[in-house]
Amino acid sequence: MKRWFVIQTLKGQENKISNEVRNEIAEANEDVFILENEKEYKIKGEWIKGRKPFFPGYIFVDMEEDKAEDFNIRLRKRRHKLIDVDGVVTPVKPEEQDYLMRLGGEDHIIHHSEGFRIDDYVLITSGSFKGFNGEIKKLDRHHRQAKVCVPLLGKAIEVEIGLEIIENKTFNELTLEEKLKRLAKIVD
Repeated sequence: MKRWFVIQTLKGQENKISNEVRNEIAEANEDVFILENEKEYKIKGEWIKGRKPFFPGYIFVDMEEDKAEDFNIRLRKRRHKLIDVDGVVTPVKPEEQDYLMRLGGEDHIIHHSEGFRIDDYVLITSGSFKGFNGEIKKLDRHHRQAKVCVPLLGKAIEVEIGLEIIENKTFNELTLEEKLKRLAKIVD
């Protein structure tokens, strides 16, 4: 059964190390990748899209679970290692892997999202986080980003996502259908 495993490296070294691992260590059935975060940046007054690691300092390896120890031995020869718990190489939990696969898709890119704000609630209507109903820790409309918590290795990791708020609304300005959807999410 194929599972995701994680290599921890220095922030800013993800591309270099993942290329090294992919080209010099990984075998044909071992996929080495970085989950990338698509965000918008304003440069000289113009918004452009760019990508950075979604989890800075983390590289993922998709491989057969029974090959993890062998992969880790090959990896240690290059002074890297898979993340372990109490000395046992540990994969990403299946529910976390499913969640991250839903966000990143086959190309492992978390796409920029858009939505609108209703009073203190943000409804994401497009992008990788469409339908996300978790807590937004911080919203920065000026830079079109938000901080949210995403599960990884049994922890809630705070990450930045690209999020543009198209419009601010109050609850009273919503249509009846939108009000019902909003109330249904509160009850869940």
